[in-house]
Amino acid sequence: MNTIPDLPSSFEHAACGLVTTEADGTICRANSTFCKWFNFTPDELIGKKKIQELFTVGGRFFHHTHWAPLLQMQGSVAEVQIDMVTSDGETLPMLINASRAKYSDKTFDQLAFFVATDRKSYERELIAARKSVEDSLADLRDTQKKLQESRDFLSIAIHSARMGIWSQDIASNQVSWSQELQHLTELTDSTRWATSEDFYRLIHEDDRSKFEDAIHNAIQTKSDYAIEFRLQHASGDWLVMEGRGHATYSDGGEVISVFGILIDISDRKATEKQLHDLNQQLSLADRRKDEFLATLGHELRNPLAPIKNVLEIMRLKETEDSFMHWSRDIIERHVSQMTHLIDDLMEVSRISQGRVELRKQQIDINEMMQNAVESSQALMLEQNHTLTVTEPEHPIIIDADPTRIIQIISNLLNNAAKYTPDGGRIHLRAFQEGDEVVLSVSDTGIGIPPEQLGNIFNMFSQLAPALERSHGGLGIGLALVSGLVKLHGGTISARSEGEDKGSEFIVRLPIVTPSEVLAPQHSRARPENAESRRILVIDDNVDAAESLAFLLGANGHTTLSAHDGITGVELAAEFRPEVILSDIGLPDITGYEVATRIRQNAWGKEVYLIATTGWGQDKDKQLAGAAGFDKHLTKPIDFQELNSILKELR
Repeated sequence: MNTIPDLPSSFEHAACGLVTTEADGTICRANSTFCKWFNFTPDELIGKKKIQELFTVGGRFFHHTHWAPLLQMQGSVAEVQIDMVTSDGETLPMLINASRAKYSDKTFDQLAFFVATDRKSYERELIAARKSVEDSLADLRDTQKKLQESRDFLSIAIHSARMGIWSQDIASNQVSWSQELQHLTELTDSTRWATSEDFYRLIHEDDRSKFEDAIHNAIQTKSDYAIEFRLQHASGDWLVMEGRGHATYSDGGEVISVFGILIDISDRKATEKQLHDLNQQLSLADRRKDEFLATLGHELRNPLAPIKNVLEIMRLKETEDSFMHWSRDIIERHVSQMTHLIDDLMEVSRISQGRVELRKQQIDINEMMQNAVESSQALMLEQNHTLTVTEPEHPIIIDADPTRIIQIISNLLNNAAKYTPDGGRIHLRAFQEGDEVVLSVSDTGIGIPPEQLGNIFNMFSQLAPALERSHGGLGIGLALVSGLVKLHGGTISARSEGEDKGSEFIVRLPIVTPSEVLAPQHSRARPENAESRRILVIDDNVDAAESLAFLLGANGHTTLSAHDGITGVELAAEFRPEVILSDIGLPDITGYEVATRIRQNAWGKEVYLIATTGWGQDKDKQLAGAAGFDKHLTKPIDFQELNSILKELR
């Protein structure tokens, strides 16, 4: 330890942590800042601990696999972020610069530490470190011989932080650079001791006047300067430098010199650019995702429109055939569920943030189980599973969104089917326990390893490698189920005794007390027809146009249909409709253009225009209004809503 020279007070009390170690990491010297951060006394560290002992497990692994080999090969390690542990067990994220040098035939590593809580904190610590270095420079001018050994250690610290010192003597116009700055730029000795003109020529021409102005202003105002600029490397490349400093003056107020610190921030700037580029790419990807979802929603809604119309037509035809009633109810239920899910698909960000709108009503859990089993039946049959359903002993009523409850149960059933080998057994049961209904889905499948039970409900969580099956999916099903259960005020948990021992998922939801149960709702009544209107339907989907026109005609309206925009405008001029329902994505001109052309006619100003489209985002509704539409309806159209609109017309 006697070979380690004394350090100046500016080094000892620097705002950054400074540590000297032997090649194996044994701490030889630690300044007061470092000791204070980690709650050690110097005696507890020096000669008794290796620096890597203060790293977390991951940090020690990184030290062994990367840090030590790099330091051995290239003599320095720059801006490494490692989590370290204080004597109290607190974890501190640190930015570390290290460099290796020999002193008195012995190898030492000089380490500079900065708390990496955030960039601003890091920059504040760098500024404080630079100020400390500036103070030590003033001492070094007067005591150069005495503090030569200390200057060597300080030089290592500056080198580790990729700093360099420069100064300009005003009288001689000479500019001098420290060895650290020469090392950063790899310029020759002859260039180091150059005039200010020679120095300024190394500054990028776009930054040169800015640098000169900063120096001139600092001299005139006797203030510090701070500037970023590009400095030419010996290779011809450009380093991004941050310069900070000030001028010195005689007792008479005459400027003597300008000096300061230059810090190579090229890596930081490159990282910032990468982050900026990455953000741009993410923004582009997010925009493309939104566009894709909007297009997908449009394409999924369009086929649903004629199906919904035909259902309404079937409803108009009274029949006592129970099979027809059953068939119609199944189709209507699944069209409604598909429409509901498409609506949520269009707002996928709300789903990920748990902001899904619940359409609650009082429902019997047994009915939800039956509907969920129905939607999962195909997958069960495909994989030859035996599904057993144990219904509750008495009706259990909950206040919930029926589509979401069906989605919860069917997702759990599908999950069990996917991860159970063919021919397995799956059991769905429900029972009341206190003021909760308990839903359980158990299987004889591949099970869940104990270490993965805690993460099973995380987004994109999948079991591996046992789940490498054709039904693998994206791993969002259980995360979505968990989110929906929580939105209903419930809980979900998973059980498994291990791999190949099956699993059980248990959902608990609050029930409605008997005093809160509402009278059962009857089937919806056939809507009262609106006053007869002349209505033109324009849609390039022939099935959608004809079925909607037929449905409107069956309700007492006089209708015509067109399958392109120009024909629609021409028919409107002849037919003079009171109401026009127009699709937006037509083959020749858009529905917006149709609205514009209609409104250009005197008779068209009184027509009630309704946009009917699969595009259902807010911006689509705004575009429709701007084009002259009075109303925007998203496919598939709810005929009750349309009938209400027609009844309100005067």
